[in-house]
Amino acid sequence: MKRHLALRAVSGRATDQWGLVTTTQAQLAGLSSVDLARLSEVGLIEGVGRGVYLVGGAPVPEHLEIKLAWLRLDPARPAWERHQPETFGGIVSHGSACALHRLGDIPTSLVEITVPTRRTTRAPGVRLHRAAVDASDVTLVDGLPVTTADRTVADLLTARVDGGHVGGVVADALRLGLTDQDRLAVRIAPFATAYGLPRSASGREFLTYLLGFIAETYKSDGLGAIKRPLEERSPEDGP
Repeated sequence: MKRHLALRAVSGRATDQWGLVTTTQAQLAGLSSVDLARLSEVGLIEGVGRGVYLVGGAPVPEHLEIKLAWLRLDPARPAWERHQPETFGGIVSHGSACALHRLGDIPTSLVEITVPTRRTTRAPGVRLHRAAVDASDVTLVDGLPVTTADRTVADLLTARVDGGHVGGVVADALRLGLTDQDRLAVRIAPFATAYGLPRSASGREFLTYLLGFIAETYKSDGLGAIKRPLEERSPEDGP
């Protein structure tokens, strides 16, 4: 295929897909491995991961590793065709969902994706969780299907992530308006005993417990609205 036609084909696939195109998508557009190699040799595309290229001139996408892992789950289907429950192919979850929502500081270098059926991956640094995720627990963030803040907190609690890190995620979710305390308290109540609270503990008491871990960083009025981080507050704000 002539170079300009090959470039036009991959650019078309990369549109609305963060400037990325998979090898499979390029092949479906009529390119051969030789065509891809020639485009790469002259810098018109750049390999950014196994089976994925970035079109020349496009900025490197934020959260590139997450996008690469998600694209590889269904390398033939364009990202914009994967925005419905039946075509998600996988949902960004756990620590990776926190990164996309900008919640807390979960210490993981893994890309975490929840898939509906058993499957494996050889990609290093990718962890697949098998679980059902209701459509109401999914939202789109930067073109990716991602678990909502409520579901993300529930997933972290299911995985027994330590309370301090979960508390940071909860505080940020409340501060950013991604959840509300009543709804979240109901969602997390079943996990209270696993974190050492008595069986009689309510979801609100568990919420207070989790937020207690970040009391030195965030000010809150008990179960009141989480306020801005202390370092963002001016002297005029008062205590």
